[in-house]
Amino acid sequence: MNTDHKSSARPLIKAVALLQLKLLLGAARDLLLSPITLAAAALDLLFLKSHEPRFFRATLRMGEHTEDWIDLWSHGRDTDAPPRENFEALLARVEEVVRDPQTGARRARVLKRWAERQVARAKQRAAEEVSTRVKSIAERKSTGDGK
Repeated sequence: MNTDHKSSARPLIKAVALLQLKLLLGAARDLLLSPITLAAAALDLLFLKSHEPRFFRATLRMGEHTEDWIDLWSHGRDTDAPPRENFEALLARVEEVVRDPQTGARRARVLKRWAERQVARAKQRAAEEVSTRVKSIAERKSTGDGK
């Protein structure tokens, strides 16, 4: 086997494995979003008289955001394109942590803190959203406007 072919095989194998992982992640996302979009559309239909449809649109925005994050076809872009903060970037950081134990431990702590902050922010946003909606419903009922 020619050494030129052997050296170029590794990046190709890595790209194929990454694509398969992204395809699997996208399929899992689609399986999750399918019932969620149906429920969101049902809620919008239920509350159509009291407000504009918003749950379905919010679900679509969430799906779009995850699509950008998975970034399935990123290897098809120009190699000079600026890097994106996506699933590939996360995997590159994990690979760096695994390969370099000295900086890896520090990077793992940074990633853990980042993930904890993201989860805390998501919980806070969800709690604020629920609180706002509950207040809105309570106000409508107290004014006799509830339908």
